[in-house]
Parts: sequence; C-alpha cells; structure tokens
Amino acid sequence: SKSDGYYRLLQNLVERDVPIHGAGMQAHFNAAGVGRQRPPTPGMVKNQIRRIGDLGLKVNISEMDVRVSKLPPNLRQIAQRQIYRDILMAALSEPSFDGIWLWGFTDRHTWVTHFYHDDEPLVFDEDYGRKESYYGMREALESIAPGGVVGGGNVPLGLDDLDGDGNSWGHMWMQPEPEEGDGSNAKTSSNSTKDVGDSRPDWLQT
Repeated sequence: SKSDGYYRLLQNLVERDVPIHGAGMQAHFNAAGVGRQRPPTPGMVKNQIRRIGDLGLKVNISEMDVRVSKLPPNLRQIAQRQIYRDILMAALSEPSFDGIWLWGFTDRHTWVTHFYHDDEPLVFDEDYGRKESYYGMREALESIAPGGVVGGGNVPLGLDDLDGDGNSWGHMWMQPEPEEGDGSNAKTSSNSTKDVGDSRPDWLQT
C-alpha cells in the first residue's frame, strides 16, 4: 500500500543515515468518497504517525481540507466537523506529531473550486464566518490543554474503528460502497470489484 511504501522509504533513509528529521502527510479528504477515495479513520492516521515516529521522526499533517459537496446537504457539516476533529485528535495523541497546516482557511479562496468543483472544504465560510469544522478543530486542540483528555475520550483510536457504542467511525455520514454493476456510476461500474470494494483509503491498499 502507499502508506507502507512511504514508511519503507523513510525507514530506508533513516537506516542509511540520510539527514531527515520529519515527514508530512497530505490530507485532502473527500467525505463522500468510497473505495480508494474513502477518508481514513482516526485509527489509521494514528497508526501511521506512530510507526513513523518510532523511526525517530517528527510527523505533521502538511495539507488538510475536507470536501463535502457530494454528500447530502444535511450531512455536510456533520461529516466535516467530525473529520477535522477526530483526525486531529488522533494525531495529537501521538508524541511525534508536531503540527497541522490547512490548505487555505476560507471557502472564498480554495484550490478545490478550481481543481475539482464548487465546494466548502475549509473551516471558515465565504464570509469568513466560523463553521462547524472550526469548532471541531478547536475541540481537538482543547484535548491537549490543561483539563483536557488526549484523544477526546470518545474518538475511536483502535484499528477496529468502533466507538463506545459499537458504531463504526463516520456511520452517520459515510457513504455505502457501490454494488458491482451499479449503472448509476459508469466509471465505478466499469472498475473491478477490487477497485471499488475495498473500503480503506488508497494509501492503505496494495
């Protein structure tokens, strides 16, 4: 998988005493993605940061935004807030994590509109108002403040991705995988089951 390949590259550089001190992880997520486009879970992100940190490297999320326009309107704010909050909480639970950079701060100016389609991927709206995703990030940062609980206490950080109630992470908004031969999406239906049937993000697939 891409995550394993990235890890092995870093491991090789460290073993050869190449002067490398840290690694960045891009995070351009599509909340409505399926198959290889599905967003990673907090447990996946935590695991990747931990093993890179075990190499003696610092890790950061170097570019983050969360596309939501392909979700039903009533789910967009819910999904975006949870992704920003939980991914950051998972990252902050690892000692090797040292920062996050958003790929923009207002929906008024975002590369997504020019590269993909109209969307609202950031934490401030077009009028520079705070969105639900802003408060999600703030909640994540409060988890490491005095009196906070690292990991937030309710974010599933294990690889089973189940919360305290036994629900899968993102169950309120995560889109179902398309069935093989579903004619509603010609691009999807032309792919093999292997391409569309794996719910993990592409960087965890072989």
